[in-house]
Amino acid sequence: MALAGVNLDALIPREDFAAGSAPFKGNPTGTISMGLLKDDFFVQSLRKPDFQRETSNWTPAKIVDLIAAFLDGDLIPAIILWRSGQYVFVIDGAHRLSALLAWIYDDYGDRSRSINFFQNQVPEEQLKLAEQTRKLVEQNIGTYSSYIDANRTQFATEKIKNRVGMMNSNSFIAQWVPAVDAVGAENSFFKINQAPTPVDPVEKRILRARSSAVAIATRAINRGGSGHKYWDDFKPGIQAEIERSGRAVHDALYLPPMGDLPVKTSDVPVGGRGYSSLPFIFDLVGLVNGVGAKDSLAPDVDGSETLRYITTVQGRIERITTNEPESLGLHPLVYFYTRGGAFQPIAFLAVMQLVKKLVERGQLDDFTRVRRSFEDFLLAHKEAFTLIVKRQGSGPRSRPALEDFLEMGLRGLWEGKVDAQIIEGMSADNRFSFFATPASIRESDGGSGRFNRSVKSAAFVAELAQSGIRCGICGGLLHRNSMHTDHKVERSLGGGAHSGNAQVTHPYCNTGYKTRISRQRLAGSDMSDLFPRSRL
Repeated sequence: MALAGVNLDALIPREDFAAGSAPFKGNPTGTISMGLLKDDFFVQSLRKPDFQRETSNWTPAKIVDLIAAFLDGDLIPAIILWRSGQYVFVIDGAHRLSALLAWIYDDYGDRSRSINFFQNQVPEEQLKLAEQTRKLVEQNIGTYSSYIDANRTQFATEKIKNRVGMMNSNSFIAQWVPAVDAVGAENSFFKINQAPTPVDPVEKRILRARSSAVAIATRAINRGGSGHKYWDDFKPGIQAEIERSGRAVHDALYLPPMGDLPVKTSDVPVGGRGYSSLPFIFDLVGLVNGVGAKDSLAPDVDGSETLRYITTVQGRIERITTNEPESLGLHPLVYFYTRGGAFQPIAFLAVMQLVKKLVERGQLDDFTRVRRSFEDFLLAHKEAFTLIVKRQGSGPRSRPALEDFLEMGLRGLWEGKVDAQIIEGMSADNRFSFFATPASIRESDGGSGRFNRSVKSAAFVAELAQSGIRCGICGGLLHRNSMHTDHKVERSLGGGAHSGNAQVTHPYCNTGYKTRISRQRLAGSDMSDLFPRSRL
């Protein structure tokens, strides 16, 4: 998934089309000048349709280019508006207007308007992009305040003085949608926004079904319960629960925030970069709640279905990460990332489904017994997921094959097979026949010269496999989001609470697996097959 751009979503608020649907009487302006954008009355009347996608697709360079184009009098496409009651809805051009407003307010997603909009929950990645944009603007254009002061100081350059003159005379061209009602205006929005940059098919489905439980749950998780409240028609108690659960799922997926590549730490987020990841979260919510790609998405009237969808996702996520007792604490670099450090959404969904099957079959203890060997197997064959996706196709088409790949690996270990035997059996399956030619499954070495970011990340992942922190019970790799501290010698057997008797473990290993071992020990059962590390 490509990185999202600078988040300017706070600069033009959203509103329901129907909220101001009283017909407008008067002659709307044909241009939007800098003076009009500095007019609080006009800016306060600006709205985006509540179903419009997040204003976060532009890179810092594109924002700089737009501001420069306006100041230099270059041609900029018209802004398309619809006036209804007290509001002026931006049908097309929200990024263009927001870029100029960001310059005026010095808010690229990290200052007062954005902080208030996102309820003080501004992601680290958003802050980094905002600061990057601000520096680029200062280097190539200058701040808005420096332009205001230009005529009062002798130090302003001629270029800035010329741009000040253009700033005061230039304007956006405004075209007005003639629709007389909200339905007509909404249809105009979808027609206009198919070109030149079409709306992503998943985003379009979310926009069209914006009142459905799956769409609202997706939005709540994506922004951690902050930002525009697509759930504000529900009762206050339901709203609060949606925000709380949305934040919990978001944090479980995206904290700690993803740093820059190459990967230099094992403390990566479980869900990759959490910045504007709507398609992945939409697929996650749909899969967990049994919503098919072609199912109709009816509106959620009271919010109960939305809340149920989010809490169901929360329960499934807690099986994978967090410090909840049932958490397996799966390490993301083992299960969800490529060797080169890129998050694989489809791998996450496939692993999540595998865990669901293990729970339903009562096989979590069986998984725990071979967990270290299974993780070694996955790390040794990292490229398999990528090759399966290439062969089967992206999205849900490749998930069944990925799930089978995981299950075949586990089954082989349960049967006592070694790595080579498992691979030999897989290579007979056409979906995994690439194993028959081992040279084809390695990623490119990047050629000669300097190491690229993927190669550097791969070196770190290889080091993690050798020297990473491991669970004291199963021997699997530990992630910072899912660690318990356990007594090596149990308290019931006289074990003390000192560092020599402490070990870090996965939550499930400590509270589930070990508990059953202890019970069987007390019952006098044969324990020889319950300690996976003894066979390593």
